[in-house]
Amino acid sequence: MKRSGIFCFCLLMLAAVIISETADAQPVKVSPVPKIARKKLTADLVVSNVRITPEHPRARKDMITIEVTVKNAGPGALPKVCSLAMDLGNMDTHPDYTNRIIPWYANNIPALAPGAEVKISKTITIPYPGTYKLGIIIITEGLQAGDENPVNNRHQMTFVASKPPDASDLVLDSVALNQEGRIVLRMHNSDDPIPDQDFHSSYVRVKVDNGLNKTIFLRDMDPSGILKKGSTLPSGGAFPGGGTTHLIFAWPNSGPDGIKLDPGHAYIVEVTLDYNGRIRDSNRSNNKRTVTLTYNP
Repeated sequence: MKRSGIFCFCLLMLAAVIISETADAQPVKVSPVPKIARKKLTADLVVSNVRITPEHPRARKDMITIEVTVKNAGPGALPKVCSLAMDLGNMDTHPDYTNRIIPWYANNIPALAPGAEVKISKTITIPYPGTYKLGIIIITEGLQAGDENPVNNRHQMTFVASKPPDASDLVLDSVALNQEGRIVLRMHNSDDPIPDQDFHSSYVRVKVDNGLNKTIFLRDMDPSGILKKGSTLPSGGAFPGGGTTHLIFAWPNSGPDGIKLDPGHAYIVEVTLDYNGRIRDSNRSNNKRTVTLTYNP
C-alpha cells in the first residue's frame, strides 16, 4: 500500500473512534446548591429584676411601690407591644385576700430592641400583715415569631408585711405670736412613739391669708425627738400629771421657710401638724388650728 493510502486509512480510523466516543457520552447533570435556611432572630422577654419599696413594708401604713424590670434578652427585636400582669395574694393571715394589681393585656411592654428593657411600677397599700406571694407573668400572645423562651415568662416571689405601728396622737395646743412677730407653736404627742421613718418624713404646714404657704420637716422642728417619744405615762399628756413633754417652736421669720408679718395687720393663720399624713394618728382632728393673729410690737 502506498504511503498516501496508509495515511488516509489512519485518518478514517481516528474519526470512527471519535464519533463512537461522542455517541456514548452522557450529558453532565449539575446539582443545585442547597439553600441554607437561616433561623429568624426572635426576642426573649424575661423579668430581670423586681424591687419592692420600702423593703420591709407595714400593712395599713406604707405606700408600697413594686417596680418590675422586663428585658429583651433575645437576639431579635420584639415586633409588637406585649403585656405584663401582676397578682398579689396573702398566704397565711388572710388567704382569701387577692389583688389583681395589673390586669392581663395591659399593653405595657413596648417593642424592645435586643438588650433593651422597660420598668413597670405600681403603688399599692396592703390591708393585712402577713406573708404575700407576688406573681408576675409576661403575655406574648399574638407575636408572629413567638417568644424565644416562654418558660422564663413567669416570676414569683414572697415578702412579709409587718403589722402597722401603734397610733400616736399629735396635738396642736396653741398658735400665737411672740414679741418678734414670729408664729409660735405649742404641741405634744399624747400617745405612742412615732417610728423614725415616719417622724423623719412628716412635715408641718403654716398657711397665711396673705398668700404665704410654708412647710418645715418635723425632724427639723424637733431635733431632740420630744414629739417622737410620745407619752411616758399611761395617763398621757392630755390629763394633769401626764408624762408628755410639750414642744415650743418659733417659726423662722427669714430664710426660705420664713414667714414675716407686718405690724398692725390682722392675719388668718392656719397650722397643720403632719400635713402629708405620714404618721399613724389616732385623732387627726386635734392636729389643726386656724387663728387670727395681729402683730403689735
